[in-house]
This record gives sequence, structure tokens and C-alpha cells, in this order.
Amino acid sequence: MPASQEIIDARQAEVDQYDANVALYESILGALPTEWPARLEQFKTRKDHQQAVNECDIDDVELLSQLLYMEQVKASIRAEKLERTKAAAILAALKA
Repeated sequence: MPASQEIIDARQAEVDQYDANVALYESILGALPTEWPARLEQFKTRKDHQQAVNECDIDDVELLSQLLYMEQVKASIRAEKLERTKAAAILAALKA
């Protein structure tokens, strides 16, 4: 049974929203530092960001915060691309 145009349009809107989210996150990423200085590498994989911030030198708090946020943004980009790929596959199947 072919999908209705309403269902196809909704799925296309979902794919478009993932595209918009990726573009937004990439824009944010462009405004953040991307290189981890050696002195902060120890905090890169910490799960507890607040603890990492509490342990780093006060002069590095802002930079560490930006770097941790950068890592979160990268993770968000990956997640959005994953979901977009799934939604696009469903859209293609609906259009077939």
C-alpha cells in the first residue's frame, strides 16, 4: 500500500529538520576551540564535567568549558547524522 503524501511530507520535514540541526551544530562548532592543549588532555574523557572544571586551574576554566562543549556538539552532530540517515532511508522506502 503506497504511503500518503501527508506521511511522505512529514518524513521529509523530519529529514529537513535533521539537516537544519546539523548545520546549526556545525556553525556552533566553528566558533569553538578544537585543539586540546596538553595541560587539559586529562579532562577530555571525564564523564563528570563539573568535577573536571573544579579540578582544573582557574585560568583554564573557560577554555576547558568550551572544549567540553565542543565535544558535546560533535556528539550531537554524530547523533543527528545517524537519525537523519535512518529517516532518509524510511523516506526513500515510502517513496518507492
